[in-house]
Amino acid sequence: MVIKLETEHLCIEPFTNEDVFRIKELANDKELANILGLPHPYKLEFAQNWVDMQPELIRSGIEYPLGIVFKESREIVGTITLRIDKGNNRGELGYWIGKNYWGKGFATEAVNRMIQFGFIELGLNKIWASAISRNRSSIKVLEKSGLRKEGTLRQNRLLLNTYEDVDVYGILKTEYKVLKV
Repeated sequence: MVIKLETEHLCIEPFTNEDVFRIKELANDKELANILGLPHPYKLEFAQNWVDMQPELIRSGIEYPLGIVFKESREIVGTITLRIDKGNNRGELGYWIGKNYWGKGFATEAVNRMIQFGFIELGLNKIWASAISRNRSSIKVLEKSGLRKEGTLRQNRLLLNTYEDVDVYGILKTEYKVLKV
């Protein structure tokens, strides 16, 4: 399956080996690492290993890790992934945007398109996502995209030696309305 999803401002597409340096550059941010639990410093080999395993994940249909590319500049601004649980016909959404691109609407635009991909192209019944409770920006993205809070997993993630609560959000296919993406 060749995947290239488009929105008004973005292309959402598989990474290539040429993207490894850009991934490292974006992911090597301490604030981002503190929110997501990424290793810091983020090494080039981490990005290369991640990119190397992606084609098989996509081919098998169990995970769709894709780059978020700003059309105007052709710059990668972040990443979005849909992990498929085939047995339960649902997908887990994960994403992050490079710090220099926060607040520009890229995450919401990408999440809306990935939800559409999950429900329309993949025929999923449910899409869910989680965010640490203090990550209000990510929670706002999920809410704007129509996901509803399903609960809080208390002290569910250990980040920087602190247990963090995690809020879980979900949307069902029956609740989904095609959004302008």
